[in-house]
Amino acid sequence: MIKNKISLIVLSVLLAFMSVGCTDWLDIKPEGETVLDDYWQTESQADEVLSACYRGLILDNNVFRMIVWGELRSDNVVSGQNSSYSVQKIMDVDITPTNEYCNWASMYQVINYCNTVLHYAPGVVDKDKNFTSSDLHAMESEALSIRALCYFYLVRTFKNVPWIESPSIDDTQNYDIAQSSDTVVIQNIIRDLKTAQKYARVNFGNSIYDKARITLNAVNALLADVYLWDQQYTKCVEACNAVLSDNNLKLVKSDEMYKKVFYEGNSTESIFELNFDDNVQLNNPVRFLYGYAGLPNGVVSFSPVLGSEKSEYCPFNYKVGSTTESTKDIREKDFYTPAATGFYNIFKYAGIKREEDVNGNSTYFYRNTTSNWIVYRLSDVMLMKAEALTQLNRGEGDLQEALNMVNATYLRSNPGSDSLNIVNYSERKVMEKLVLRERQRELMFEGKRWFDLVRLARRSNTTTELLSYLSPKLSGEEQFSNLSVMNALYMPIYKYELEANPSLKQNPFYAETSSNKKTNSK
Repeated sequence: MIKNKISLIVLSVLLAFMSVGCTDWLDIKPEGETVLDDYWQTESQADEVLSACYRGLILDNNVFRMIVWGELRSDNVVSGQNSSYSVQKIMDVDITPTNEYCNWASMYQVINYCNTVLHYAPGVVDKDKNFTSSDLHAMESEALSIRALCYFYLVRTFKNVPWIESPSIDDTQNYDIAQSSDTVVIQNIIRDLKTAQKYARVNFGNSIYDKARITLNAVNALLADVYLWDQQYTKCVEACNAVLSDNNLKLVKSDEMYKKVFYEGNSTESIFELNFDDNVQLNNPVRFLYGYAGLPNGVVSFSPVLGSEKSEYCPFNYKVGSTTESTKDIREKDFYTPAATGFYNIFKYAGIKREEDVNGNSTYFYRNTTSNWIVYRLSDVMLMKAEALTQLNRGEGDLQEALNMVNATYLRSNPGSDSLNIVNYSERKVMEKLVLRERQRELMFEGKRWFDLVRLARRSNTTTELLSYLSPKLSGEEQFSNLSVMNALYMPIYKYELEANPSLKQNPFYAETSSNKKTNSK
């Protein structure tokens, strides 16, 4: 990443490589080969490089990491019938520094594009009279937010990572940059998002742009997520409320939820999602990991233990006192499906629709078209607010409001059911488990579950409760041991990054593990 510099000297080559064509704006390409120093003359040229920041997010390597980093180590998924070596090793809790998903280079490429915009775009104001300071600030807001999103994935996955704000544009720069602590990285992310918040567009006047580009709602959703991770619960609630105050955001009705949200995409509850175009670039990570019409058995599948209604670990048909949650939850049918081999195939994103006959039997239709990838949607924000209120627990009002948020998503997927009653969730710990369970039901396979579990561990500074959720998936003392300490929840630094940059240090758990293995092998 850092040693392997990204050259922007010939900008047209970069933009041609990154082009994905989701919209006209994302299709822009400069004419001819333009040298960097002469390039930043007009607003349209600056806009072209901003579009490269978005294009970078939808590259296979980055979407793979959004899913793998956020989902594969969770209790939601197990190996499917066509598992790959690197994926299998992650789910076996046998992650080594040579695993391809420890490579963070593609995320830092996007960060570098953002840094390039932030470095050069201010100079365009003096060169293009039509490019105003207001236009510049709006552009900077998008670049800061995309950079913050990338860093948020990195800090949650690796903990301590290099914080870089300067673009890599020549050979004279120092690329041996040490890691910043996770505390510093989070502080920098919040700082950038607070700046982005001031200048973000409320909308772009275009239904696709309003979902595919960073709006004020997207900034606030990301900021809420960061505050939740950093245990700043009051500020998390404030950021969530800023999103929830937008009356244009609405949960899709239950009978159209799957079709509108996951098949068609850019729904009324979408806040920010990565848009793909069948004619230019497929969402290959979703097709590979979750399946599609040509291969419905993906590399990963839903856990059979969680899928069995008789299991105590199943989030559906879950008993709390005299109440049983989610007895007829449409998510149980829409998000995964039993396969003939005993596996549960993942249907969310992979399918078009589910049809149910009069006897309650379902037929599943898989897609050949590619799917978008949702980063934030309304129900996620509602449940973030519920989690933050539960942790604040300043009185009965907080728990009741948290339950109201849960009921909003719960009743959408359980039409005709009674609301969940505060009588059964009057203790903070019981409410905490309900919120975690509802987030699992609502957001499964959306790259959220592992980070939800790590937040749980961070609050108590122990992996004990996290391991209780993972126990059906883990086998053998070594797997439990490999997740017994907090540092084990983060990925190791890629071997080749360590070799290229001597300023980097291996994450402590993996450094100690490697040392022990060497000692034991003597």
